[in-house]
Amino acid sequence: MTQPLPLPEACSHTLDAVLVDPLEPGANAEAHMQICRACSEARVAYLAQEESPEALAPTGYFDRLPARIQRKLPARPSLHRRMRPLTWAAAAVLLMAVGAGAFWAGRANRTPYVEATLPRQPEVTETTLTVSDTPFHDREEDAAQLQTLTPAEMKALLKRLDTPPSSPR
Repeated sequence: MTQPLPLPEACSHTLDAVLVDPLEPGANAEAHMQICRACSEARVAYLAQEESPEALAPTGYFDRLPARIQRKLPARPSLHRRMRPLTWAAAAVLLMAVGAGAFWAGRANRTPYVEATLPRQPEVTETTLTVSDTPFHDREEDAAQLQTLTPAEMKALLKRLDTPPSSPR
């Protein structure tokens, strides 16, 4: 390999001054650049370097970049291709289960539009007690009448109600 040629001392001082301030390097550096073409070109190159746009990429570099990166990555296993039908099957089963549950829950809570009404059967009443045996008055509710009974009348009523009715002969 060849060794680079050493710079003369005047050129190294001028280049140092250009690095410090390329627009105003000083009077000595300006005088040297008048006679040294290499130093004046170095100053122009340094000034042009600061104003240059970013480095340009070769044509099609970014178009080919994803393919180059994917070639360098390890290959993915094909597990996701085998799992795709199972995933769809699981989603279909889940959807059917939710739909069937909602259908049966809706049927369980549904009220009929028309209710059947049957004629009311007459209640069996015991006729063993006569109207004069009861302490109740006509046209009063039973609960209101119970509250108005005295303790003695209440005991007598309970005693009459506890006795079994006599069977008709």
